[in-house]
Amino acid sequence: MPGRAPTGDHVHAVRNPLLAETDLAEQASDAAARAASRAGVSIRELTDVRDLADASRLVAVVWSDDGPAKAPAEFLRALAYAGNYVAGAFVDGRLAAMSVAFFGRDRGPLTLHSHITGVHPDWQGRAVGFALKQHQRAWALARGIEVIEWTTDPLVRRNGFFNLQKLGAEMTEYHVDFYGRMADGINVGEESDRVVVQWSLTDPRALAAAEGSSADPRDASEAATILGEDGAVLNADGASSVRAWVPADVIGLRGRDVAEAHRWRVALRESFGRAIDAGFRARSMTRDGWYLLSR
Repeated sequence: MPGRAPTGDHVHAVRNPLLAETDLAEQASDAAARAASRAGVSIRELTDVRDLADASRLVAVVWSDDGPAKAPAEFLRALAYAGNYVAGAFVDGRLAAMSVAFFGRDRGPLTLHSHITGVHPDWQGRAVGFALKQHQRAWALARGIEVIEWTTDPLVRRNGFFNLQKLGAEMTEYHVDFYGRMADGINVGEESDRVVVQWSLTDPRALAAAEGSSADPRDASEAATILGEDGAVLNADGASSVRAWVPADVIGLRGRDVAEAHRWRVALRESFGRAIDAGFRARSMTRDGWYLLSR
């Protein structure tokens, strides 16, 4: 079964020589300010206990979770006090989104691990999440950090597209049941397979994304299929690039048919997961649901 892919130190992209004379952190800050303006939000770090309590409640709303808090206010307070990233996006004084990340170093240079980012349902689809991630990028670069990582469910198509195409990140590891079974309204008790998303903040793709220039999805039609639209897992031994399809709305599918959603979980694990364990990386995704992986 797929597990943690063997990797070396975090790979840092070589900076674009055209940017050698610029202050990258300042450029990132300017790009983040423009993204916030386009989304109609103001973004700031959260330190006030009341703001942190609002952030904790927002997470519960986004995940439809009435169980133990995923982001307790007192824990957010401790993270913020220790100098980690705890920030919120506001619309007319109302908290519309939050994000929390902490410093990490498990295999090499210091990185930022982005643990939770959530946008209130009223503000989803309005580029608020993009603005918040650009703020996080600027925050990290201002502190000399060039890589942000986080985990995401690869079955959730909209998140995959956002991470790969809108931010210019890549998926580098696959973990089976990373958090254990999660009983909130999004995961509904399903096994929590996750991929690690690695966002190299100085990579040309990330630089272009920060300026609002989303990458065009690469054509996946020439790649060997390892997971088809019917959910069939196929063998593509020897292929240099492969593709795997995921349903448009697996969260809705879980609400209608838990068994079918789990079948997709296992199929993606046995195709996409195995490919990543074999050294493939997902760097592109088409709008109609095809992940494209290459070595």
